[in-house]
Amino acid sequence: MQQPELGRRLTALRKERNLTQEELVEKSHVSVRTIQRIEAGEVLPRMSTVKILLEALGERYESFSANPPQAMETQKNILPNANRNAVLVAALAGAVYLVSQIILGTLDFAWITGDRDWGFATNAIYTGLTVVTVVSYALFARGFIVLSRVFENALLKAIAYMLVIATVGLGILDVTSLSVEDVESLWIPYAMAAVLFGALSIVFGVALIRLQDGMGELSRIAGMLEIVIGCALVTVVLFFITYVIMIPAVIVEILVLYRGYEYLSRSASAEVVGA
Repeated sequence: MQQPELGRRLTALRKERNLTQEELVEKSHVSVRTIQRIEAGEVLPRMSTVKILLEALGERYESFSANPPQAMETQKNILPNANRNAVLVAALAGAVYLVSQIILGTLDFAWITGDRDWGFATNAIYTGLTVVTVVSYALFARGFIVLSRVFENALLKAIAYMLVIATVGLGILDVTSLSVEDVESLWIPYAMAAVLFGALSIVFGVALIRLQDGMGELSRIAGMLEIVIGCALVTVVLFFITYVIMIPAVIVEILVLYRGYEYLSRSASAEVVGA
């Protein structure tokens, strides 16, 4: 279905449900500007956005368009239980990642400012926490990879994979640095790591903002926080600010993932009812 017919039909369906555009925003979490442009026939939205709007309007895509064009074909089994469970696991892993990252940050500060001769036991604890952090982050990022497929966000998928690889590299650097006696020699690799993560965080923030049509305002807030973190890291000297912003940023991202889990659950239920 092409524009402007799609916009006219969505407008008619919304009015048939006695909903204003603002009320549809509340139900669908699609921005009001996007809804206005779709209804006005200014843009041809992605199929995932159309499905989100139709779900909010209580209409099945199949019944809305019996003969969709190739660009907007119904996606079969796009929301299997495996995807839904992966997003829920990602939200839980995000909480584990946040706690382990806070503990590691505290240990890093103690290592830099205090006695660096920790001994085998403390080094083992630090190494174990680093492994937990890397694994939990990989699971956390996997949730965004799932959402990138659902909402057709290729940038989010690519940057999530890159962040996982970078996190593994940083974990290796953290563990190997425990045996380095000359702390001054670590400034260059860590400065390079800060710039790298800063650039990746900025791109990740942009990708999250693009996700707001499906995940609503929370995704935009998470994106803005990631961009602020990225800008602070790129400067290197302001890296300490990220420890403050990281906590609310990860919390909001966990909420985005949980909202994604709820969306996948509703969609799966709709598929079962309509089958």
